[in-house]
Order: sequence, then C-alpha cells, then structure tokens
Amino acid sequence: NDFFNKQNKPSNARGGGQSLGGSKPGRAFFVSLDQPGPLGMEVEKRKNTVTGAIISAVIPNGQADKAGLKRGDIVCHPGSNGEEEVRYDQFIAAAKSGRRPLQFDVRRIESSILSAGAASSTGKGGRVSADSYARKQAVIAAAEAREAKHKAKQKPIPKGVEKRMDPKQQQKIYDHTRVEDSEETRQAVAAVKQAERDDAANLGYNPYEAKAMTGGQARTATVAMTQGEINAGNAPPKITGTGGSGGGVASPGKVNKPKDPTKTTTPQIPPSPEFEQAFSIVVTSNSDNAAVLKSLSIMRKLINNAITKGQQGDDETSSKFRRVRLSNPKIKEAITDMLGALELMMCVGFVLSENDDDGETYLVFPPGEKGPSWLSGALGMMESYENS
Repeated sequence: NDFFNKQNKPSNARGGGQSLGGSKPGRAFFVSLDQPGPLGMEVEKRKNTVTGAIISAVIPNGQADKAGLKRGDIVCHPGSNGEEEVRYDQFIAAAKSGRRPLQFDVRRIESSILSAGAASSTGKGGRVSADSYARKQAVIAAAEAREAKHKAKQKPIPKGVEKRMDPKQQQKIYDHTRVEDSEETRQAVAAVKQAERDDAANLGYNPYEAKAMTGGQARTATVAMTQGEINAGNAPPKITGTGGSGGGVASPGKVNKPKDPTKTTTPQIPPSPEFEQAFSIVVTSNSDNAAVLKSLSIMRKLINNAITKGQQGDDETSSKFRRVRLSNPKIKEAITDMLGALELMMCVGFVLSENDDDGETYLVFPPGEKGPSWLSGALGMMESYENS
C-alpha cells in the first residue's frame, strides 16, 4: 500500500536533481520496513516541506541499515520506479504513524567520481547536505552516462567481421569500363602520370606523394605549384643588377628581424590524455559545429578569467570570476548539454560544488591556482580549432 497519498505528490520535487535530458538518473529498488518502532534513519529536514524526502543519515544495525539504505537515497512512491518522489511531510507523517510495513521505492544515484569520497560526507558531520550530495551525484552520473554512450559508439569492429559485397555489384565494378573506351582511357592515364613525373622533376620532389611536412613547407609547396618557384636566375636584369648602367647592385631581399637573446621561448607542454579525450568528445560527438565553436569560445574565456581576474584582488571580487552557475541558460547550452564539455572543465581544475544557500550547482576554480602546467597548450588547442 502507498501510505504517502500519491495523489498529493509534489509536481516539482527536485530532491535528486534533474537529469541532463531524459528520465531521472539513478537506480530504483523497492524497500519494505516491517518491524515496529524506530526506522533507524533520519530524513533531512527541509525548509519547504513539499520537496522530496532524502535520507540524511542511517543508524548502524537499524532497520534502514539492514534494508541496505544509504545517505543520499531519495524516497519515492512504491511502483513508480523511482520517478515520483515522496514529500518530506508525507514521509514524516507515515513514519510517526507506526503503520508497518512501511513500503516505498528508493532512487539511488551512483557515480565513480563520488563513490571514492563518499565516506568523508556520509555522516551527520558531512560538509554538504544530503540534498546537495544527491544533486551532485546526478550531475556527475549524467556526465559519466554520456561518456559511456560515446565510448560504446567508438568500439572497433571485431576482427573477422567483414562486409561481403554482392557478387552482382562486384561484377558491375569490374565491367564499368567499356571495351571501346579502354585504349583511350589507358592513354589518358599515361598522360596524367607523365605530367606528374614532369612536375616532380621540375620541383625537385614529388608533390603527389603523401609526406609529413610543417605548415610553412606546405605553404611553400602550394605557392610553387600555383605561382611557380621563386628563382633569382629568372628575374629581370633590373632586379639582379646584371643590366643597365648601375651594374653590381645587390639583389633586394627580406632580412628577418634578429631575435632578442635575452628572451627565450618556452616550449608548450602537451595537454594530458584526459583533456585530449574530453576535447575529442566535444569536437566529434556534437553535430552542430557552430554550437561546438561557441562552446569552446565560452569555456576558453571562463578558464582565462579564472586564472587571471579570479586570482586578483580580494576574494569577494575575484570569486565571481572563478564560479560558473550550471543552471545559467548560456552555460547550460555551452557546457552542461554539450558532450564532453563538463569533463573538459574539470580536467583543467574546476570542481563541482553545491551552494546550500541557493541550492545551485557551480563549477568552481580554486583560489591561488594557475591550473596544470599544460594549460597553455590546451588553451592554444581550443583556440586553433575555433580559428580553423
């Protein structure tokens, strides 16, 4: 029986946090507390009694402990598969009534990131409320689910699984050249190959052969192919100084500005594998390229603000440059709803934090930090992709 009067469940209960798209995150299971007397658990006291009931503490060896309940579990109506949360005041009234068995569903949000540190915040002396803990779990669990879904799509095709071509289609490919055109085709192919050989002989290298080169070499090769090679021997006499009345004039040239010996260029450290993976997910798993470019621009600005303005002046002034509210519509679009973006921000030093005053979830960059040693290279990678 549902002792919690399902008809009066709250329409906007937010105890477990909203999932980032789709149904509410977490694993649901059924619980029945049959023994009379204390339940062996505490439910977090809420300012607004119409919000959901969340377990804030479990007494060892009590009924709740033996039933497998944990701090942060969200109490839901029986049979709702964890989708319909029980109001705080409803649960308190049912618990005090002494009616047993007390049966309900529980939704538990689990994540690998928080499970390691759960012991430090599972008791009454924890630094965050059970509500904040549950909502933080929801945010991270959603991010992990997106990453797992992305990895599943990227799984390689098992060896031995080959796509067989239809014999008729294969024969059609073999017969695509008509007999009457075969000699003409061979002559055309031979002419193209001879032209390639001539280009290679004139340039001193084969431009049609795949070869690793720098950006500068690629630009030189492009100029040589389209405009011709720069050769002083082919220049007019006025330029070379071999003609006219002024003989012996040196050919003009461009001299690079000498480097300042007092200044050294520090090579950039490549980003960490975790950052490169998150960056790859952002640029490959989101179909809207314009949204990806906008997301990278916003994240780069937030990171730069955090390591510059966020480290200057008093804490009250600088903290606003180190805090990012995830419910902000622009931030939600650029980070929360963008595959890989939340993971990217956490790689460079941001951490998830709950504000008990406003109940909001924030990304916070620690004060006195400049980020990892490879941050400069990571920001350069983001900017290069934006400008490509």
